[in-house]
Amino acid sequence: MASPVDAPAVEETAAPVEEGAAPEAAAEAEVAKEDTPKAVETAKPAAEPTKAAVAEAAAVVAAAPPAAFGRCAVCHTANKGGEDKLGPNLWGAYGAKAGQGSFSYSDALKNSGLTFDEATLHSWLENPRALVPGNRMSFPGIKDAAKRQEIIDYLKKQR
Repeated sequence: MASPVDAPAVEETAAPVEEGAAPEAAAEAEVAKEDTPKAVETAKPAAEPTKAAVAEAAAVVAAAPPAAFGRCAVCHTANKGGEDKLGPNLWGAYGAKAGQGSFSYSDALKNSGLTFDEATLHSWLENPRALVPGNRMSFPGIKDAAKRQEIIDYLKKQR
């Protein structure tokens, strides 16, 4: 049995036109015979992605939360217009005054006078109850400074 590699090549040709067939059929067969190789030769590869499409895809990847944010996402959203859950939506939290917005914050947090800048967020994420005694955030904190920084860097982009 011959392998496909050893088999003779099959040449594609237009179907023969029967004698006495309409002149249009003969013309169509001739056009098909002539056009097929040209179409194959002139086929262009798929278009390259545009710079805008590449930038948009990069922005989506950049906006994705880091794995460390998974602990936050249990109680918080962080998208524009996102709803409050057990905790407030964190869109715009970076640089904001603590206890502001429509969420029902504790009096301790509302009266703390804190602004969530980088240093304050490090302290808050490490131990929220130590930073603001009497707040209602039931979260033990994140001891790993690198993970806290990942969350802070993410929150900086969510505004």
